[in-house]
Amino acid sequence: MVKMDARIFDDMNLYITPDRFYIEPSESEQFVIIERPDGAVSLHTVDSKERLPIHSYELRKICGVLGMVRLISGLHLVVVTHRIFVGLINNEPVWQMAGSDLIPLTPTLTHLSESQKEQNETYLAMMRQVLDTPFFYFSYGYDLTNTMQRIGSNPKVGDNVGLYGQSDKRFVWNVGLLENFPLLVRYVLPIIHGFVSINDVTVNGHALSWILISRRSVQHAGTRLFCRGINQNGEVANYVETEQILVTGQDRVSFVQTRGSIPLFWHQTPNLQYKPRPQLLIGRDHLVACSRHFDDQCKLYGAQCLINLIDHKGAEEVLEKAYDATVSGVGNTQLHYVSFDFHKECKKMRYDRLSLLMNRITHEQDKFGFYHTNHVGQVYSVQKGVFRTNCIDCLDRTNVVQSLIAKRSLEQALERLGIFKFGEKHIDPNSQFEAVFKAVWADNADLISLQYSGTGALKTDFTRTGKRTFKGLLRDGLNSLTRYVKNNFSDGFRQDSIELFLGMYRVRNGEGLEFPSPLSVSDPTVDWRKRMIMATVLFEIAMFFVIVLYPTEFSLKTGVLLLGWGVMVLFTHRFFVKHRSDFVDRPKLLSKK
Repeated sequence: MVKMDARIFDDMNLYITPDRFYIEPSESEQFVIIERPDGAVSLHTVDSKERLPIHSYELRKICGVLGMVRLISGLHLVVVTHRIFVGLINNEPVWQMAGSDLIPLTPTLTHLSESQKEQNETYLAMMRQVLDTPFFYFSYGYDLTNTMQRIGSNPKVGDNVGLYGQSDKRFVWNVGLLENFPLLVRYVLPIIHGFVSINDVTVNGHALSWILISRRSVQHAGTRLFCRGINQNGEVANYVETEQILVTGQDRVSFVQTRGSIPLFWHQTPNLQYKPRPQLLIGRDHLVACSRHFDDQCKLYGAQCLINLIDHKGAEEVLEKAYDATVSGVGNTQLHYVSFDFHKECKKMRYDRLSLLMNRITHEQDKFGFYHTNHVGQVYSVQKGVFRTNCIDCLDRTNVVQSLIAKRSLEQALERLGIFKFGEKHIDPNSQFEAVFKAVWADNADLISLQYSGTGALKTDFTRTGKRTFKGLLRDGLNSLTRYVKNNFSDGFRQDSIELFLGMYRVRNGEGLEFPSPLSVSDPTVDWRKRMIMATVLFEIAMFFVIVLYPTEFSLKTGVLLLGWGVMVLFTHRFFVKHRSDFVDRPKLLSKK
């Protein structure tokens, strides 16, 4: 827990004057001054010669400071303006961010050219794109970035370092915004991106709190088809740590799982095909990067049970064989590789066959255990390892399996706490808690999927109801089509937005004037092909209506014209297929190789 005098300020006044910003906490006599010309930040107390403005200036209410970001027009202060109460963890309120603002330190744009103004608006839109993505969470007194086990073993906990000082930086989503803002302990508000659900439930007459927290990593972060596999640092795409917490009057139980992209160098570049084939990258040292990834994972979590759910045949086969071979080549005795062809084993909606996988990993789960402590911090047991689950996207199949593992762990914990009656080892499938459990895990799937792929998850009908349904198949079809459209035509902008927000791309002074902005760089040949195809398609549509609708009666001439029109359409189609990647919305800020 954080000491009371190190808690982050919540309700604050933001005074905006022509020369300065003043941030005044409602519960303290200290305040912060931000100089508008250069962004210099200083902390002042009641003894300071500086004074807050009294009147005649703009006043805004804020409930958190996320940091500052530099755009073409200059620095912008990023603040939280609205919040929604989620629940309590260890008597500390947890909030969902419901509103934010980017406030420019530079009051006018007169110093920018017209092209710079357009580029600045694009960068602002990128920042808002990320801030408006559901959902960000924060707490003023509880460290949401760390698991209970890490909090219990972290020597910094209790020191006057603030939440950010003790946070796990892998999961702090405003870490890039803090490069331009000093680490003021009581002002810097770390936020996580993912999912938080806090539920007061009753099991066998026992009132308890059941909590699910999913934390998305900022390392190798991005969108579904533009961010795959591993990088040179051993960081993988769509890495998520999910913690299930059970709180009773005296006990705290935590169980942690992870998910992450297959830790090899591979890509699945969008090219307007419905499902582009995943491809291993040639000339990369897969073994070194994979070994680095698992060395880090073992240091953080202990032993690893690697559950690979991708297909053993077809397009995914190359990744399954390479992953298996690479794990064997790593030679780490703490790794246990389990490959389960989800689609083959569960075809024709036979999801009951997931019991085959659960039986294979029972021994590992019993060996890993869970973290168990009481309300005063006495530790009864620790979690000795984690399940690291993946499919291709680490979304749909992954969430189904993680929910089953979490349920078994929960049943073990309830038995350990004496909440289950003697000999009773399973949650009543007709109980209210069972319904809550399924709904929360399905919501978790939808939110993580929405943040990564742009749509809700697939296969959540099984998570919600325990069985596959025809209605669920129709919903999955619609989500798959929506994913196709977004991944091909809007994810380049979304990828750029994430990289700008996280500080992977930094706007420099003079961009767009002294040197070109990457937003303005384009390939003239590609632009020409796109314009030509669009013009040709419009011409062909017009010609079709003229040929078919204009004549009062059809003749040989009409047939010849239709034949010529068909040949033109065929050549246009072949040209389009050859250059279809030109029409994909690609990231512009950082080169994707």
